[in-house]
Amino acid sequence: MDMIKSTVAGLTVNYTIEVGGTEGLNFSGRYVVLTTEYDPVNLVASNELSYDVSGSVPAQYTVVNATSVSGMFQKKDEEGTLEVKILKGEELIDSANTSDAWGAVLVTAVNQ
Repeated sequence: MDMIKSTVAGLTVNYTIEVGGTEGLNFSGRYVVLTTEYDPVNLVASNELSYDVSGSVPAQYTVVNATSVSGMFQKKDEEGTLEVKILKGEELIDSANTSDAWGAVLVTAVNQ
């Protein structure tokens, strides 16, 4: 059992989602977090949580003990640039940007 617990614990990490680009640009989005934990009955249990967000650049969201995270963010304006990054510690895992009118980006990180 200890081996299973430590293996499952090793699957989870902390991520930071940074929303940047043109300062003050309004955006909306959703990010989905998959968590995995030890379950004494089934050995492994996974949960999926989603968060709807909106605000203006810059913004930051912290995801704790996740197996994976993905997010879709959209500009609420025609002008400006939206850039979204997922970091694991200081390591850049994924990033995307758009300058398109009302443009959207998708970012994903999976702990491997």
